[in-house]
Amino acid sequence: IETMNFIEQSESAKFTKLDIGELAQSDIGKFLSATLCLPLRYTQKMAGLVHSKTRGNPFFVIQFLKTIIQNRMLQFSVNSRRWTWDCDIIDMQMISDGVAELLTTRFNQLPLHLMQTVIIASCFGSQVDDPTIDLLNIGQQLLPFNMQDALQLAIKEGILEKAGPIYQFTHDLIQQTIYESIPTSERKILHKTAGTILLRSAANNSTIHLLAVDQINFYCKDVILSPEERPQVASINATAAKFAIAASSFEQARSYIDAGMRLLGTNHWEEQYSLSLQLYEMSASISCINGDIGAMSSCLHQLIANVKSFEDSLTSSSLLAKLLAASSKYDEAISNCLSILSALGEEFPQDISLPIVLNELSVIQTTLANISVDQVKLLPPMTDKSKLNAMKFLSMLCSYSIQSKPILLPILSCRMVRTTIEHGFCDDSIVGLVTAGYSLFSFTDGKELGYRVGKVGESLIEESPNRHALRSRLCIELDSTLKALVEPAQSVVAILPDRYNSAMLAGDMGSAMLSLLSHCIGSLHIGSELISLSKSFVSCIKQSVRLF
Repeated sequence: IETMNFIEQSESAKFTKLDIGELAQSDIGKFLSATLCLPLRYTQKMAGLVHSKTRGNPFFVIQFLKTIIQNRMLQFSVNSRRWTWDCDIIDMQMISDGVAELLTTRFNQLPLHLMQTVIIASCFGSQVDDPTIDLLNIGQQLLPFNMQDALQLAIKEGILEKAGPIYQFTHDLIQQTIYESIPTSERKILHKTAGTILLRSAANNSTIHLLAVDQINFYCKDVILSPEERPQVASINATAAKFAIAASSFEQARSYIDAGMRLLGTNHWEEQYSLSLQLYEMSASISCINGDIGAMSSCLHQLIANVKSFEDSLTSSSLLAKLLAASSKYDEAISNCLSILSALGEEFPQDISLPIVLNELSVIQTTLANISVDQVKLLPPMTDKSKLNAMKFLSMLCSYSIQSKPILLPILSCRMVRTTIEHGFCDDSIVGLVTAGYSLFSFTDGKELGYRVGKVGESLIEESPNRHALRSRLCIELDSTLKALVEPAQSVVAILPDRYNSAMLAGDMGSAMLSLLSHCIGSLHIGSELISLSKSFVSCIKQSVRLF
């Protein structure tokens, strides 16, 4: 354009300017029909897509068509002897930067209600869904009209596109420009108002609660909250962290925990004890999952120094045992768990000999002789809090004993089985059953019964809502021992990728790496293809280095 203007001003040549306006959808349809040598009815749908992606600008039309040809979305089929395409795939092609800039320059010319609606949408990032918009529409507290109508108009204008229930900006540049056009003070008020409205409707809906807290946290940045607001925002962040942990979103949980802890008062252990306890326990737990021993130790120091009762100390005691085990101090971790169990009324002999172990297993062998999944399901749920806590520490103790003091394992598992029979069923009962099967398999001749008890436990794991954590917890006893020594190697190797995924979801990086390494070694033993296997080994090593 600059060159043309220079020539025109110099009068060294004569030329005529042709102003080409925007092409209508019908014009693009005719152009495609002529270019692709196809009837107009064949190109009509693609013409609509091209028009929506380019707003009819001739330059952008050509550019877009070149892009979809380069990306092999539009190609000539020798078999069909014509050009072919898939409109659904073409619809996924993002609009160009030029079209995005064109749309953003038109933003201020849009109707007021449409501008206000897309401004609200931009506060949620690149996309927002129908349920969120419906909640924001309740009582028209945010805008005095139905935003759904305006969103449909935004689609026609090319600002948004919709896939299922999700509205998405057609280009990041559009969302960014619209969002940044809001004055900072107004932007913060919008985030707070939207978050407050969503929070009122969240109830136990984790998705809506997290979305609401994200909005409120945007408002809180660089804002001095009142003494009344600080504990309220800290509390909703604590709840958000719980939801994020339940969804295995540990980095997201860390951000909510940090936000909540920053809002605690100077004398929070006295004035906000319950909230402080929640946040510090979750912080220590996430630090453990992330392998941040220093942060975990710091949180535990605070917890141990400030807990007010034995019951409140149980979580920090379990985390302390995990910290000791993570530092390979298994004997200290075992001693810590035994001390807590003693306080819970579960005493164990100081010296455990092989005859004592075999006697315990002989008794439990009779108890489990005819065990079945249906029998276990008939047991009532365990409700005694003391016994539930004892089962939790017994489960942890089994994990540490298998590493450092295996002879203790049969005694622990037999105690867990008896507690389950006498007081009811819980998730840790599955740990007790599988560990009892492992003990029978390892210490006695009852290998067939040990394997069968382990399979009962495996069936119960698959029916448990907590199955990912249980798969991860029992990978050594079940997958690496009972199944590996009885079942065909191919069938065991085949399930290990699922065990790896479960361990990652549970935040158990040690078990995840064990499953991944076992899969690589097992694949080598069963004769898997070496090139792909070498890639698996490299991936395993890289992940181990990154995590540890």
